[in-house]
Amino acid sequence: MTTDQQTIGANPTVGVGGTTLQQKRDPFLLLGYVFLAASCFFYLLFEFTPQEGSNYTFEVFICHYILALGYAGFLLYNKAYGIRASWRKENIHKTVVLLNLFLVSAFALNREFAVFEASANWWSVYIVFSSMTLLSFQYFDRLPAWVNKIQFVCLGGAFVLYVYSTVVIANYYLFSWIGLLFFGIGGLIYVPVCFVVLVIALIKHYHKNVDVPAAWMIVGVLAPLLFTAAFISEWSRRVDEIAKVTNQSVISPKTQLPAWVKAAQTLEDDWMTRMILKSDLVYTTAKDRFSEFDFAPRRLSWEEQRKHDPLVFLATGVKECTLSADERIRILQAITKTRHQTEDRLWSGENLTTSYIVTDVDLYPDLHLAYTEKYLNVKNSGKQRWRNTQEAIYTFQLPEGSVVTSLSLWINGVEEKAILTSKQKATEAYTTIVGKESRDPSVVHWQEGNTVTVRVFPCTPKEERKFKIGVTSPLTRQQGQIVYKSIRFDGPNAENAQETTRVTFIGTPPKTEMPKGFRKNDQGDYISEDAYNPELYIGMEASPVNSDNTFSFDGYTYSLESYTPDYERYQANAVYLDINNSWTPDDVEAFKDRLADNLYVFYNEEFVKLSEQNWRIAETLQKRAFSLFPFHLLKKKDAPLVVTKGRALSVHLSDFKGSPFAVHLGKFFASGKRVRVFNLGENVSTYVGSLREFRALQFGEGSREELFALLDKQQFPTLHETENSVVLHDANLKLTRKKSGNNPPPNSAPDHLARLFAYNDIMRRVGGGYFKEDFVNEALVEEASKAYVVSPVSSLIVLETRADYDRFNIHGTKNSLDNAAKDSSGAVPEPHEWVLIILFAAFVIYLKVRRS
Repeated sequence: MTTDQQTIGANPTVGVGGTTLQQKRDPFLLLGYVFLAASCFFYLLFEFTPQEGSNYTFEVFICHYILALGYAGFLLYNKAYGIRASWRKENIHKTVVLLNLFLVSAFALNREFAVFEASANWWSVYIVFSSMTLLSFQYFDRLPAWVNKIQFVCLGGAFVLYVYSTVVIANYYLFSWIGLLFFGIGGLIYVPVCFVVLVIALIKHYHKNVDVPAAWMIVGVLAPLLFTAAFISEWSRRVDEIAKVTNQSVISPKTQLPAWVKAAQTLEDDWMTRMILKSDLVYTTAKDRFSEFDFAPRRLSWEEQRKHDPLVFLATGVKECTLSADERIRILQAITKTRHQTEDRLWSGENLTTSYIVTDVDLYPDLHLAYTEKYLNVKNSGKQRWRNTQEAIYTFQLPEGSVVTSLSLWINGVEEKAILTSKQKATEAYTTIVGKESRDPSVVHWQEGNTVTVRVFPCTPKEERKFKIGVTSPLTRQQGQIVYKSIRFDGPNAENAQETTRVTFIGTPPKTEMPKGFRKNDQGDYISEDAYNPELYIGMEASPVNSDNTFSFDGYTYSLESYTPDYERYQANAVYLDINNSWTPDDVEAFKDRLADNLYVFYNEEFVKLSEQNWRIAETLQKRAFSLFPFHLLKKKDAPLVVTKGRALSVHLSDFKGSPFAVHLGKFFASGKRVRVFNLGENVSTYVGSLREFRALQFGEGSREELFALLDKQQFPTLHETENSVVLHDANLKLTRKKSGNNPPPNSAPDHLARLFAYNDIMRRVGGGYFKEDFVNEALVEEASKAYVVSPVSSLIVLETRADYDRFNIHGTKNSLDNAAKDSSGAVPEPHEWVLIILFAAFVIYLKVRRS
């Protein structure tokens, strides 16, 4: 018999490695594991399971707290709990379980009374990992020596976490004494302190079992500290770089753009840059630890859950970004896809989701048009007991050339249709009612970049809110087809939403390949019932536009026809390259090879002619995130051509309104000047796209080869628009209107013709005046009101009562098209309807002949 076996035989309570069998079989320790598993399970269940608007967060916390107190009671009964007893080696593992039970309780209580914000993902993993490390020490004596060393390294990392947590919530210790009066709940604030003591106790009990334990512990402590130091160093470098770029802009007398634009163009777009810009907006900083006590509704500047990230917290304690919140938001809008998140808020929307979507599409293939109605249900799954009223904000990305023509909000189960009014009146009414009176409105506003925003209030856990938005769209041409694309949106999460889609062909259906999942019903419509699909794409054979299409309204008759651009004779004496990081090296080299003696760029606030000696300038400009070409600095005598390329993600015109750049640009285009611009590729920057939509540019687009062919032929596309004709470029359509006289022709097309004409005419008339504060005038609002189109001057709004409309002087226009609908006047008849029409006409003729 070996010595170990003799020892075990002599003392059956001792196991191999020094672990007692009694400890392994300790029923109180086993009970603690059961309690901890149950507490963790219920925490995760409540966290990730929709609660259907229940507000039982405090009741759930009580359940967690009872488990923790109950286990503490068992330990007290077993004399394993106390100021000294808890830290003895025979009780230390039960104390580990107990403190983790209180830790789960603390996080559960934080749902109801927020002491700290939601943890960054990596920090949550770090917390769980630290708890697992402490729990693993029960098996310390039975694990190999090399694993024990890893345990001590991990214990060092856990020690850093608990010390940090102890310090960062120190300002709450004074208030916790009040909570102690309520069954000791306030004592939860001291859980991190207890963990620090626990780590020290574990070191004391187990350091003799590991060679050089202090060394392994120090490795664990230094690893997170060194990483944090490296992070803070890089953070400081970037903050200094931002400060240098923005502050040095004042020494250039020619600078016309705000300082943040220069910073946005040159910043590295990565996760650290975004954390710097979001500090104080999303991430808590060292200076705002007491902001959590502000329970009053406040204007929110970022639609993202506030987070606590220790790296950001510590870095801002060393060096903060000096940019204002508005400047940081502008930069984030310019370099990231977060513009929707920066919409000004009156109420939070963090608990909102989109639960169901209905998309109802009318396709007019003979007219190359579509009308889409999108119904959305908004659900509030908030668990908080207070401040559960929230505001839903959606940003809809419309197809090119589209316009919003209807809005409805369901109030008390009844559809209430919107009234069109000026954007200023709609904004005032919505802000007053939502910000001060908390009643039912909904509003839709026009935005640059083919987007609109819809706001719905209030959204509560008691019921789902429903609204509808209607959009009139020209169908774009692509590779010999006319194409319908779905209306995408950003807003309350829709990843779990179900969607019902119906597609109806008005007129003769062309050859079409419907997407997978659609079935044809008895009425001839195509139906799909599936998960929400933001990428719906329907390609149809492009038939010629039906020549017999007219719609008469308000003394005018509107008609639609195909449009083929004309070309004028043009020789470019100077070609200006608007270079940014969307240009490839091949793009730049191609122009160098073809037009080396005639190329200019805008660099250091002036135009520079490119040559072999300074060609590096082009390479430098390729690093810019975006570009804002100064059209107003061009000299007309040069017959300039600007070649641009960009992405939809860029600065909006409204972002720098009021700057000298905007003032001079507005004056330039308001004088009637147009610049020839050729865009490489299909993507157009928001800046250039908006100027095009305002008819400020003579625009062409295509590949490099197509541009070079035009230059060789000395040609360029020209645009012929008047007050009675507008062009829908992406659809290659032209809308015209003429006086209809006393006998207008019968309607053979839907009212969407008049709506699209009005919208494009408003954009043409606004033009360069968009940069002026007084660009809105009664004539533009009246044109929008008659056609019921959302535009830079007009918005659709739904209010709760007639008295609300009267109070803000919002009234519908009597002679208007009203909200668009699926049965819009003049819809092209179906084939069987044509038969009935012909039979009816024949019957009328027969009666007249018989009477005569």
